[in-house]
Amino acid sequence: MEQSDSTAQSLTPAEFLTPQRLASLSANQQKYAADILADVLHVRETVNMAQGDWTPQQVAATLAALPTMVDQPHLYFVAVVPVLTAYFKAQQLPNLAALTAALKTARPTLVEKHADAASEQTAYEGVVAQVEQWVQAMTDQADVANLSQQDLQNFVTIVHTTAELMITGKGKQPQDWDVATLSEIMFGPFTHLLDEADRVPALFNLVPFALTTLFEYLDTQRALPAAADLEKWVSEHHTALVTMYDPKLESFFEDLTKAMQAENIDTTDTKAVDTFTQAYLRAHPTTSRELFTTDRQLTHKKHIKQIKYSQKKRRKRRRK
Repeated sequence: MEQSDSTAQSLTPAEFLTPQRLASLSANQQKYAADILADVLHVRETVNMAQGDWTPQQVAATLAALPTMVDQPHLYFVAVVPVLTAYFKAQQLPNLAALTAALKTARPTLVEKHADAASEQTAYEGVVAQVEQWVQAMTDQADVANLSQQDLQNFVTIVHTTAELMITGKGKQPQDWDVATLSEIMFGPFTHLLDEADRVPALFNLVPFALTTLFEYLDTQRALPAAADLEKWVSEHHTALVTMYDPKLESFFEDLTKAMQAENIDTTDTKAVDTFTQAYLRAHPTTSRELFTTDRQLTHKKHIKQIKYSQKKRRKRRRK
């Protein structure tokens, strides 16, 4: 039987986390209880669900967003529902049965979603280790070893970003790399994924050299069947590669992406993206004129696409 309104009592996390109540939780649940309650309440506010008492809809929305907003191990997510169940029971909420049902419904997806994310992160770390081995081998080459410390760091950044986009973002190992995919990532997400401090002429001046060195190395390992085609593409696009970062153009695509998100445009639908872009340019004639006076044209295929590669996963790589 559900409790009546008269018996309900609001509890802060600190008021809930008494030794007596913690004793009813497992060791794993006790370990993460404080973090879970703090995170859940924060996420609830962030997703605009902190109005009044908890409802099943608020539980569902909050727990759906939780894995995207906290960086915690899998065991943390395993403990979320039991901890929240105990928290709601302690408050004797009048809709406890409905809240408990919502928690049980959310649990499988919550745990499975984070398990998938953990699996992706593990796979990504494997890619990082693989690319780092390539970098170590290439730094033994004279032309790479003779780079200045800053140029060497730029070289490492270019190689890691390119290789990780191809492997993790596009799902292609070197034996499947091709010119079309390389062009898409270099004139698409490559610049966006660089840290702001790395978007400098010195780095872009090294892009052709870094790519060619990478392709030549993989070719010597018999791991890159399309090496000749890729090296030819780099040579033919040398000027475009060293000048591909235009702050004004980058700002335009960031604003365009936000506008598409606000209108719920499917960014995987090329026709819808092109139609929206044309309408956006007509609505912003000044921006349109400024962009078309740059060295690069908007017809350069930089479609907005979601790629399974995020800055959250990445980490800075500073060579000693």
